[in-house]
Amino acid sequence: MVSTDVELRPVTEADLDVFDLAFQSESGATTYQWFGFTPTVGLREALRTRGLLAGADNMLAVAVNGELAGRVEWLERRWGRRDTSLCWEIAAGLLPDWRGRGIGTAAQRELVRYLFTHTRVERVQATTDPENKAEIRCLEKIGFRLEGVVRRAQWRGGRWHDQLLFSILRDEFDGSKPFHAVETEPLRWTP
Repeated sequence: MVSTDVELRPVTEADLDVFDLAFQSESGATTYQWFGFTPTVGLREALRTRGLLAGADNMLAVAVNGELAGRVEWLERRWGRRDTSLCWEIAAGLLPDWRGRGIGTAAQRELVRYLFTHTRVERVQATTDPENKAEIRCLEKIGFRLEGVVRRAQWRGGRWHDQLLFSILRDEFDGSKPFHAVETEPLRWTP
């Protein structure tokens, strides 16, 4: 559990500089988020034009007691017609020194609260590798439910990987509960 002040704030140019250094290697990005070298020109343009907000792909910085700890993102996903089937898919990336302290759980919980407070979506979803036990626990603590396996959905490290699809609905999220108090069904998936 986190005993520090985790907050989400708009991303700055300096934050992107830190992310460039930290996430441009497998050890920095983690095995589950390393997709090879990625240009960041698009992120910088999105920061300049819209602050990485109010688009199909969005980002906020995660700060702990005022110090940059990582980022959270939310991306448009659709399950049908464009105008009526929007949901958000969330993701998080913590800087290496901040991992393993519950900060990712607190940050993603705050992002879900933010999205249900400031957007009209009914559903927030997340995907993760079946071997990413830390992210699975994180999503379960927030109240996400496992919906199933998306087979061979992600190319990473020279091969296809399955992804687990989780979601939480607006009326299932209780922002007043501490993130560790939410009970979910245990994960039942075998490769």
